[in-house]
Amino acid sequence: MLKNRATVLTLAGILVGVLVISVVVLLSLLVGTTVPSEGEVAIGKAAPRGAPVTFPALKGGAILAADQWPDACWFVDEEEIKAIFPGVKDIEQESRPVHALSIKDFAADSAYKGSDRAASGQCLYSMRLPGETYSATQFWFRIEAVADPQLIDSYADRVVQGSGTNQGARGADHCALTGLHEGSWHCHKGPLLFSVGGQTTVTFKGMPAPAPWVWRDDVLPEFVQTIAAKIK
Repeated sequence: MLKNRATVLTLAGILVGVLVISVVVLLSLLVGTTVPSEGEVAIGKAAPRGAPVTFPALKGGAILAADQWPDACWFVDEEEIKAIFPGVKDIEQESRPVHALSIKDFAADSAYKGSDRAASGQCLYSMRLPGETYSATQFWFRIEAVADPQLIDSYADRVVQGSGTNQGARGADHCALTGLHEGSWHCHKGPLLFSVGGQTTVTFKGMPAPAPWVWRDDVLPEFVQTIAAKIK
């Protein structure tokens, strides 16, 4: 009887040990997959600097052909990114070609025959924020059109489908959000119609987990302000 009881106690001890080890392993796995701690990455403030990007005088429905657009990478430089993302590292940029809006739909003059391809109409920035093991954060800026400001204004109102923003235009004439979850910003100022977007894997200060609307509502407005300040 005593022997059986000892056996039972021994088995119970083994089971308890197995449970303890299982809990420890489970906790280790959870810790290993937990998102960065709250407040690990702070969002800074836009600090536009450098020379403005100038455009030719465009009036009477004039459109600047896409092959004459400025390089999109001129609008945001490395120091301006560091102002928005303190602690950022490994910043790289890449110019990409884009095709302009349909000339048939956009031009005031239906006979307009400008080039519709910009060799550097979009700039893609890759970077590594605190907590990332590689450059997982990306921001992009794209020129959509350059034309007479009145034509840009009327075209944006007619074509850009989106909702207004609580943040305001941040230096642009007007901005709209396309998509309520991971939307991009579509803005125009003077002769320039442009859009901005991107993504990240980090948790920003004050958030319990990565939240795409933080990028949309708090990060992108700083980039819009930086870009709008360059448009003269």
